[in-house]
Amino acid sequence: MAVAKNYPSSQLCSHCGHKNKDVKHLALRAWTCEICKCHHQRDLNASINLRKEALRLTAGTAGIA
Repeated sequence: MAVAKNYPSSQLCSHCGHKNKDVKHLALRAWTCEICKCHHQRDLNASINLRKEALRLTAGTAGIA
């Protein structure tokens, strides 16, 4: 199962889930969440969010034989 192409992985705070629409601009490489004040490097934050979403999507699909 794949994460949707339009999943806002770099816009979501990987700590609290707040969506920062300003991060749509590719020139913005680091940002601080206005809610929880967690500082993010854009690509690292996106990778954390993509992993979380992939795990959420695949939860329960492994099944036990």
